[in-house]
Amino acid sequence: MLHRLIPLLLLIAAIIFITFNFQSIRRTVVYKLNISGDPTASCCSVDQVLGSNGSFDENASTAIFNSQVIDYPKTSLAYAYSQALAQNSNNDTAVLGTTNGAGEEKWIEVSLDEQRLRAWEGNKLVMEFPISSGLWSPTPKGTFNIWHKTRSQTMKGGSQELGTYYNLPNVPNNMFFYKGYAIHGAYWHNNFGHPMSHGCVNSPLASAAQIFEWAGPVVPPGQNVAHASAENPGTRVVVR
Repeated sequence: MLHRLIPLLLLIAAIIFITFNFQSIRRTVVYKLNISGDPTASCCSVDQVLGSNGSFDENASTAIFNSQVIDYPKTSLAYAYSQALAQNSNNDTAVLGTTNGAGEEKWIEVSLDEQRLRAWEGNKLVMEFPISSGLWSPTPKGTFNIWHKTRSQTMKGGSQELGTYYNLPNVPNNMFFYKGYAIHGAYWHNNFGHPMSHGCVNSPLASAAQIFEWAGPVVPPGQNVAHASAENPGTRVVVR
């Protein structure tokens, strides 16, 4: 008698699982089939990037990811922000830039297949860590240069209908390399090594903070933004 109930019990278990994981399953399926329907491409428009002063928003109290309110580590982010400002103010900015002391070019490699970022000085690997690239919108491939940096940035987008809506204040250490696409820290997930973004390159918080200071353009002491120029060039970024 019991063995006859097993198929029914399995069916009930499957229905329960799908019910509680519907949005997650849906997001995975539409990504695999490349039919997400999510209109968001990148985290921000160019105007939003340039309109940000890069400062930490003390008034922000809530963060939303995948249409759900998440634990927002405001205190730790604010502390890291203040520490970064203090460190930057004490640094000699001439140490930073697009080359190291030996004149070897700094450049960043993003491997979408491996979901890893590597930072190089010439042929010497100086940093490597897992990332999360585009899930609902692809991360653009090609050779770019960081054109703008902000210490903090509000990012909004996604779709309420698809369960991909996000409203994330104080995203830290943003390095925009193509339009509104950036390498930046991510506090809303810890699933690095797997695609999770709308096209940006999500990075662990500590790794993003480290490479932000390493890469050009240099953010002047006491400031929160830097725009690449001939005198303050942006580090090359190769996405493949």
